[in-house]
Amino acid sequence: MAPGLRRLAARPGDAPRLAPAWPCVQLDDTSPVGYAAQLASCACALAGVAEVAAPLNAAGRAFALDDSHAMGQPEAFIVPPVWLIVRPDGSLHLTLRPEWGQKIVAKGWGTVHPFARYMAGAVPPQSLVIYAPRDDGEMAVAARIIVAAHCYATGRIGEVALPDSRW
Repeated sequence: MAPGLRRLAARPGDAPRLAPAWPCVQLDDTSPVGYAAQLASCACALAGVAEVAAPLNAAGRAFALDDSHAMGQPEAFIVPPVWLIVRPDGSLHLTLRPEWGQKIVAKGWGTVHPFARYMAGAVPPQSLVIYAPRDDGEMAVAARIIVAAHCYATGRIGEVALPDSRW
């Protein structure tokens, strides 16, 4: 399990609604102004990360890994080498190892991306939408989830290579 996900508390409240059409933005319960920029800063602080144009006409800021860091499984990427999109509403599009994603969904922090359901096979099931943080406590959890997605995309937790990574 990714270190930041070991002691994950349940997200309080009901799940927000997502638009059924691409890019499936969060329709309610979005982040306060400035939170999306803070999440983007969190992503930029990680090793090997650069901001790039968002793929697939997705709304938001996309983050990719350089070649020396993009060593995760192909499923670790939205579109290689992009591993994260921070959406204007504060929600996140990312992928996690299936067992990590299962915990995130079970604790109410996100859901399987609607297109993974609608387009089974074309979008991997570990493609997730993480709900927009509503306060500083939820912001800290979202930052931990970003770090977990980075671990998956780099194929490492610290110095330990994940199974099936390219290390």
